[in-house]
Amino acid sequence: MAKSPSPAIVDEASATAAYPYPYTANVANFVSVKLSGHDKYQLWKTQMLCLIEGHGMLGFIDGTLEPPPETRPDNAQWWRRSDALLRGWILGSLSDDVLSSIIGLKTAKDVWVYLESSYGSLTPQSSSLVAVKGEIDGGEWKFDGGFMRSTAHSRSLPVPLRGMSQQIDLKGDSATPTVDSKINSRSRKSRGLESTAFPEDSWTGNSPKLLSMDLAEITDFLQEATTNISAYLPLYKAALRGDWDDAQHFIDQEPEAVTANINKYGFTALHIAVGTGKQGITFVQKLVEKISPKSLLKMLTSSEKYTPLHIAAVVGNTDAVKILVNKNHKLLYAEDVDGLLPIHRALINSHKDTFLYLLGVTKANQYPYTFTGNMGVTLLSNVIFAGYFDIALDLISRYPDLATTIPSDNVDAPLMVIARKADAFESGCRLSFFDSLIYKYVPTKLVNLNLNKKQHKMDFWSSVLQEIGFLVWKAVGRILPHITHIQKIKLVHNQAVALVKCLCHEISALNLESNSIYYSKPIIEAASNGAYEVVQEIADTFPQAIWYSDESGHFMIQLAILHRCEKVYNLTYQMSDHKHFHKTLKDSHNNNLLHLAGKLAPPHKLNLVSGAALQMQRELQWFKEVETFVHPKYKMEKNSFEQTPEMLFTKEHKKLVRDGEEWMKKTADSYTVTAGLITTIVFAAAITVPGGNNGDTEQDFLFTLPSRLIMGLATLFLSTSSMMIAFGASLYLLFGQGKDWILIPIAALSGLPITCFVTLQFPLLVELISCTYGRGLFGKQSDRPFY
Repeated sequence: MAKSPSPAIVDEASATAAYPYPYTANVANFVSVKLSGHDKYQLWKTQMLCLIEGHGMLGFIDGTLEPPPETRPDNAQWWRRSDALLRGWILGSLSDDVLSSIIGLKTAKDVWVYLESSYGSLTPQSSSLVAVKGEIDGGEWKFDGGFMRSTAHSRSLPVPLRGMSQQIDLKGDSATPTVDSKINSRSRKSRGLESTAFPEDSWTGNSPKLLSMDLAEITDFLQEATTNISAYLPLYKAALRGDWDDAQHFIDQEPEAVTANINKYGFTALHIAVGTGKQGITFVQKLVEKISPKSLLKMLTSSEKYTPLHIAAVVGNTDAVKILVNKNHKLLYAEDVDGLLPIHRALINSHKDTFLYLLGVTKANQYPYTFTGNMGVTLLSNVIFAGYFDIALDLISRYPDLATTIPSDNVDAPLMVIARKADAFESGCRLSFFDSLIYKYVPTKLVNLNLNKKQHKMDFWSSVLQEIGFLVWKAVGRILPHITHIQKIKLVHNQAVALVKCLCHEISALNLESNSIYYSKPIIEAASNGAYEVVQEIADTFPQAIWYSDESGHFMIQLAILHRCEKVYNLTYQMSDHKHFHKTLKDSHNNNLLHLAGKLAPPHKLNLVSGAALQMQRELQWFKEVETFVHPKYKMEKNSFEQTPEMLFTKEHKKLVRDGEEWMKKTADSYTVTAGLITTIVFAAAITVPGGNNGDTEQDFLFTLPSRLIMGLATLFLSTSSMMIAFGASLYLLFGQGKDWILIPIAALSGLPITCFVTLQFPLLVELISCTYGRGLFGKQSDRPFY
């Protein structure tokens, strides 16, 4: 289209004739759609073109009404007035998100071309062919299937389709094709092209423009400013295999491949290689030698912004971590998109060796400061969450302020983290009978916390005896490795308790009236999780802590009952007479403590006991215990739903009673060896459970039914043993006269059924006896006073 000459303008009338200025136009009558994305573009464009053409303004966006030359400043003033009006029409029809992307564009044409390229560009789904006008070496070039192909020659240039979005005049006079800024900038960056044939002043705002270039410049730009990821596939495979020879051959031909992005996530060959572990360590070493320290910091993945050191930390490749840190120690302090350092990534992914190395080389006085503020408390909380309590104690001893630093909203404070790790304490560890004996007597070296308390020094002979004891247990542990395993468990538990003491000590040192923000929530969390050691340490340091409640208004003892945390509840046995205040506690629904005991236990607590019958027995034991604690009048008191504790218990446990009945029957039926015996002793009692004559069905699970099942199992074991002994004796009498060797196979055959029975059923018998006749769940745990 021919360009209109710049007319001589002498007044406003002639200016309006040359450059239309329809300022009275009602844009809303023409454009009802706001441009907010690709799906609205065609509708928006259709309406906007009607408005523009209807008021004679099309020349401002198609290039026919270009800015007047500098020799006519008066004309330029009128042109800018009309162009600003048209640009205002366009801007007023854009959504906020789209509007924010075109800030800085100077003319209506710039805005129009940018919107066309961003929201109206062809994609591989809509078209695989974009025409490119112009002649290169006498032929017409087209974008076809990702390549720029010549119709006159067999040459082709690799170019992503989405890189160009409109027809491009390649003759070099005034062509300004719009190129997707994100793609081109990323392409140049990924290929190591910090600068290209693009002059810096050819980029306007967010819309890069190709200025006048000759044929050679355009060809070079199209080759260099785009990335064909598939071309890096050989390097990608070599990095995965750790094959440096193949990679070296590829890099010799394509030197920029050293730092190029080789997959759609922005990974370089180094990112891939460090993730392959030890098999790729030689590859990593050789590749790092070819990369400058500064370039390592710029090699970031697309979304997570991981450096190669982040990747090495995530996978736990300690050797690669050492190579990268030796190359550029500043990698230690590079933050990813979540604001985390490589040391955090190693910790989160539980790579202790990698974490310890990074901990040793990370400096405290280097920004971002790893061991102070939010960065430091995040590190400490993650250390505690990973269970590295010895490292956490060391960190607090070196940086005590971490214990009292308030973290950001998405990070838990250290005391809250340890309160949630009930399995880090003895109370959260379930050991067998023999393991419990070992745990009780195996020694561990205590942690010296130096909490400004009076330390009791051992005399010489006591310390000698202690060291001898350690040596003896160490020797036994070499013979029986399981003992060493139990010793390590006990050591971790002691370290966890020491960590809680240390945190509480640092918090108490603040001497603030408002330091409750540090312990009020952790004590509630610990009570809910059954970590009575945490509850006890917090209450010892901050006695007022036991009177804090959760969002539902439940105090410590109420939470212990609701969540069936017997060891937290047992702290009431160590309380002074202040425990009587707890007897009258009620929640928002007027439930007293016995109502709470009548609620069904959480599933994870029920499943600690095998079998529905034993679960029902455990629930009854809780109800009976709380019943002895509260005042007798609360047994008949109703809550807001007009339910007494017993009514609530019956309602909540109806299904568990049915399941318990079924479990008892199936257990009895499974003993096929002496089914008659089991049926007589056990099944007869169980058969009366559904709607029994005395209406006392639930109470049978407390003692009667388990006792009869114990009797049945014991009798079954005795009868099976007697039968096999008689069987063996009969065989010997018949075939063993003068053949003493036959006693060996007879003993083996006779012992096999007994062994099978003991293996399969004896644990159930032990659990039944323990739950029914054992010392029980409740009682005083130690002589240590609690409040």
